[in-house]
Parts: sequence; C-alpha cells; structure tokens
Amino acid sequence: MFFNNKNNNKKDRTKPEPQEREPEYWEKASYIHAIPRSGYVLLDEDMLDRVEAIDGIELLDSHLPDEDGPGAIKVKYLGEVYKVGFYKSDFTLPDMLSRQGYYFTDEEMADIANATSSLTIFMDFKGDAATCYHLQIKLAVAMVPDLLAIMDESAERLVNGRWATLAAESSVVPGATSLFTVQAVSDEGGEVWLHTHGLNRCGVYELEILQSDRDHCNEHYNIIQTLASSMLTAKDGAPKPTAGIHIGMLSDNEPIVATYLPWTKAINAYTNLALGGMADRADGHNGRTAPVFLYSSEDDIKNGTMHKVDKINDRIGDNPLFFITSEETSRMSALARERFGLVKYMSTKDCTILIKVGLLTDSCQSGDEREHIWFKLLEMDDNGFSAELIQEPYDVKAMHEGDRGHYTIDDVTEWRIYLDEGCVTPDTTYLLV
Repeated sequence: MFFNNKNNNKKDRTKPEPQEREPEYWEKASYIHAIPRSGYVLLDEDMLDRVEAIDGIELLDSHLPDEDGPGAIKVKYLGEVYKVGFYKSDFTLPDMLSRQGYYFTDEEMADIANATSSLTIFMDFKGDAATCYHLQIKLAVAMVPDLLAIMDESAERLVNGRWATLAAESSVVPGATSLFTVQAVSDEGGEVWLHTHGLNRCGVYELEILQSDRDHCNEHYNIIQTLASSMLTAKDGAPKPTAGIHIGMLSDNEPIVATYLPWTKAINAYTNLALGGMADRADGHNGRTAPVFLYSSEDDIKNGTMHKVDKINDRIGDNPLFFITSEETSRMSALARERFGLVKYMSTKDCTILIKVGLLTDSCQSGDEREHIWFKLLEMDDNGFSAELIQEPYDVKAMHEGDRGHYTIDDVTEWRIYLDEGCVTPDTTYLLV
C-alpha cells in the first residue's frame, strides 16, 4: 500500500450537495514512460525494426515523431489492431511515486533519480486489459532495449525494468495487480482514504474506500484490491455498479459481498469527511471513480441496501479469506509452470521451497474443482517432485498436514523460494536475474 500523509485543517465538512451526473471522464489512455539505462532515447528506424521483430506482432504502419506530432505505430496483435503513440520526453522522478510490488536496488534507484529523458508510449486499451498492458510492456522493452525502469503514469507506479523484460518474454499476461495501485492518504486525526489508480484505462471505475482508519486500512486494502482484481479478471466483464460481488469469507463463514457506486451518488452517504470530500476532488479523483460498499444479506442485494465497509471492522481482522477468480488462478498456474525451471535449479541450493498444488476437492461437482494448498518441497526427480503438506485442507478429507506425496508440474499452481534476502515468486524471478 502506498501511504500519503495529508494535513487537512478545513472546518467545513458538512454533507455535500447531491451531484447530478458524473464529470467528464478524461483518463482513458494508458501512459507509460520507458527510462533508458544509458540516458538516451534513440528515435530511429532500428526502433521500428525491433517492434516488427516482436513475436506475435504484425507491424501494419508506423512513423517516427516529427514537427507535426508524436510518432505512431499500428500493429496487429492476437487478432486485434492497436494504434500506439510515442515520443521522447523529459523525465524527472516524481517525489511521491509508488513502488508497490517491485523491488529496486540502491544503484537502480540512483540511476532512475538521475535520469533526464524517457520514451512516452500511450495507447487505448480495448478488450482484455491485461493483454493490452502486456503489449504495451513488449513495445517498451523493444523500443528501449537498455530499459532501466518504467514509470507507469496511469497507475502512478514505478516498474522495475528487469521485471518488464521478463514479462515481455513471457507467454503469460501480467497479473491483475500489475495494472493498478492502491494508495492511502491519511490525516492527523487517523482517517484514511484508500483509492486506486490505473483502473480507468482498463475501462472500469477507479475504486475507493472513504473513512477508513489506521487500525483497519490493511484489511480494507485487501477488500479494494480483491474487488479490483475480480472486476479486471471476471470472465464476462466487470459487474455493473450495485451488483453484488462475492470476494471473500469472514472467519465465521459469513460471505464478504462487495459492490460499488459512482462517487457522485455515493458521497452523499458520508458526513464530516476529513478526506475524499468535494474539496479534495477539485483537481483529481473527480472522474470515473466509485466508493466501495458491502451487502450483508440476499435481502440487502434485492433491496439495494448498501453498508459502509466499516460495518465489518470488528470481524474482518480475524484471518478472513479473500478469493481469487478462476481466471486469475489459471494465469498464476501458467506462470508458475512456465518458470518452474528456477524451482528445479534452486532445489539444489540451501533454501526452503514451498509449492502450491491443486487437489481435487471432495465436493467436486464439475470434475475439476480444486483446493490449492501449500506443500514443502522435499526432493525433485525426473518425473516431478516429492513434497510434504504443511496445512490442513478444507475439502480434501483424506489428506492432513504432514502427509507426503508425489506430484508433477501439471499439479503446480504457485511456488515460493525463501532466501536470506527475501522470498522469490513466479512474478518476482527478476530478483535473481
């Protein structure tokens, strides 16, 4: 989570007047800035040749920037035609920029801080947002071959160039959480305003939680991140506002059903806002953004009775379970298997490796309903690996913590390699590059 402290002493915090309609939606395109390690952006025909050489891309038309405007690329990728603009731009590292999800060495951060130029690449997302972002990353890596980092302006995040290079080479699209960040703004009184950046370019509402607090903002962060990921990976597209979305389960087995409402309507449910009120929306957060609410029952959904997120504050801190969509699980599994060679290599080293395996459940209805549970790697062999179960399953009664078994790469859905420096996952293999 990216925290911003805000000293807000405004006294007039009365209930705002209802808003008639949403303001003009302006943040449509995805903007990223590719920062070269050398400090130089070379705009030449070789750049376009490298784009044409990207596997799976057909370059239909292109021209370099000129006095009339930015350069342009028209490509066909996975059956869809995209128009992409680009130009050389001055670069200054913003003071407040999230590094959420990415690690940088001190040397990398020093080089980024000293960078003065970048290549700005912008495009409209259409269809699957992860596929579009993957294409944009591929273009950045090809057009700036000595890539140091990417400043993702739309998500207000700094992305490691080593991660981007590996992502561009992968056949698996980036995960939903790569597309957005969750930022937290706090004031002296302890109120916290959580909000996302990066979702608008994906064609969905930015999400926010108003009147959170420092004691519960981590749990609220999980709610907003899970809801955003669910909206991005939903098979039939993001559910509409007021639709109930089952995102998790409390420890008492009560479901967490979230929804959202455009801020122009939702803000009228709040009084005495220290953060996120009308005064904070004069220059930003005044477009396509929506506060998150919860439903407590089926009757609530039928009647449209929404509750503020703090309704479950007294219960959410006790180890809630947040869901991952089947689409995201499939993506994670594909990446874990694609990069499983690193597990094989590190299995010969002095480190602990955990592997998540998908096991058929007892209540399986469709023939392939699986519970994804963690095992500790014991030994690799030519046919797979032996591992010991380190947790008690919920719906696989024949297995218990401490049981051992033999599995293959086809069973793998995730893995973690624990080193002295930290944990390496399929998405952070760049840490070992």
